[in-house]
Amino acid sequence: MNNLVNTLLSAHLLPFWVLLLVILTERYLLWPDKYHPISFIKLLAMGLQAKVLAPERHTARQQKISGALASLVLLLPVATILLVLKYLSEFPIFFEALMLLVALRFQDIPKQTRRVTAALAKQHKMLARQALSQIVLRETDKMSPMGMVKANIESQLLRYCYQYCSVVFWYILTGGVGALIYRLAYELCLCWNHKLNTFKYFGWPIRKVVNILQWLPSKLACLSVVLAVNLSQGAKALFSRISYQSTHVFVLNLCGASLGIELGGPAYYDQQKIRGIKCGGARQIKLADNARTMTAINHATWVWLVLYFLSCALGFFISK
Repeated sequence: MNNLVNTLLSAHLLPFWVLLLVILTERYLLWPDKYHPISFIKLLAMGLQAKVLAPERHTARQQKISGALASLVLLLPVATILLVLKYLSEFPIFFEALMLLVALRFQDIPKQTRRVTAALAKQHKMLARQALSQIVLRETDKMSPMGMVKANIESQLLRYCYQYCSVVFWYILTGGVGALIYRLAYELCLCWNHKLNTFKYFGWPIRKVVNILQWLPSKLACLSVVLAVNLSQGAKALFSRISYQSTHVFVLNLCGASLGIELGGPAYYDQQKIRGIKCGGARQIKLADNARTMTAINHATWVWLVLYFLSCALGFFISK
């Protein structure tokens, strides 16, 4: 019995227990947006952008340089402070857990999804559009009910890959500080989204960096959804040529195929229609698929946890 306890509490398994505790805490912790540190970073990003961005006066190259410098001005001081605090911390594991908790914030996505679902179930289209607009960049004013469900599902899947699993991935590799720095870089991408004409060039540098940081974890996140939902359908999509046009399409095609629903298609940004590729499964979206996607994401999270626990346990036994 003592040997089992010592094994579970070993240094190899400690990061897993921290991750499990933080995931459970983040799921049930009520942390209002206005008091969350990430909201403060968003305000800084928008304030800095207002100071340095002038698309009408700057060339594309100048806007890219301004965007790169703005990203460095925001991220470098934060990274330096976090690393110094970690070095000086008497209990670094608690500091790591706190940084991961801040970085892992995700529950606003399921919360808005439940609001969208409840509003559409009562045929309150305006309320559904308002709730959906909190988690998507595209225009929602003219969306049909099924268009809203599709946009909501796509947002759930993409945010899960980029905002949740990528944070977990960088925590596993670099600890809580690395996870938080990644999340802050991702938030800058959202604030300066290149799909909007205003930030087409200004947001380009941070977008390229974040694309690199997301490439592998987003692939692993998709595979976890495939394993949790439907391996055979997801495996077919994995070998489809369309999956490799971009990371965005890879996520939607594999997850949509596993769920058996069609994703992708046109969307409006800044009153301009962008024709996206239709991918995923063959069946059209229905309202119940919102809840199915949330369930699939929860199951995929447990796939991550089980695999991480097994890898930590394997590392422990190899070290012995």
